[in-house]
Formats: sequence, C-alpha cells, structure tokens
Amino acid sequence: MDIGSRIKQARVEKGISRSNLAELLGLTASAISNYENGISRPRHDTLCEIIKLLDTDANFIYQDGAPGIGDNTALSEVSDYEQKYRALDERGRETVDKILDLEYSRAMSALRND
Repeated sequence: MDIGSRIKQARVEKGISRSNLAELLGLTASAISNYENGISRPRHDTLCEIIKLLDTDANFIYQDGAPGIGDNTALSEVSDYEQKYRALDERGRETVDKILDLEYSRAMSALRND
C-alpha cells in the first residue's frame, strides 16, 4: 500500500470527504483524488497538514517509504516541532495544547457542518 492509499484509508476512517479535506487544505477535491490514486504526491508541507487534519500517525502514512529517496524533509519538520515543544516549560506546553485543541475542534466542527 502506498502513501496515497494510506491517506485515503485514514480519511475514510475519520469520515471526512475528499471535498472537505481539500477545503481545509485550500486544494481541490481532484488534487486529493490524485494523491490517493498515486497520480501525484503532496508536497511535504501539505502531507504534514494532511497527517495533522486526519489525526493519524506519520508512521502509518510513511510505513512504505517517505516521498523522495532519502528525503526526510516532512519527518524533520515534525521533529522540529517536537523539539520546540519539548523545550517549552509547563506553561508553554499547556498554552500550545489548548490552542491545538481549540483549532482541532474548530476544524472538525467545520467538517461536520459541511
């Protein structure tokens, strides 16, 4: 199973339509279809957003290989965020967690309302 198939699987499991995911990403539903069918691959930053929006594990998406041979840009971006988060004190982590929860709730509410 390739990255596109895993994106589709995660999207379907979350009950999110292609058009809803596309709207959240500022893309077209056909772009999402192209990703899922292996016609094209999302850019690394887009793939990171897909992983966040679908609330899925990057390891699940990448288990058959990261996009590009030897290119771990998306993984390093996640590591960069994790490194910054770990450097925060307790108050900083609480603040980030609250903002993340609020934005996640907003995004999921928008999906349910469409």
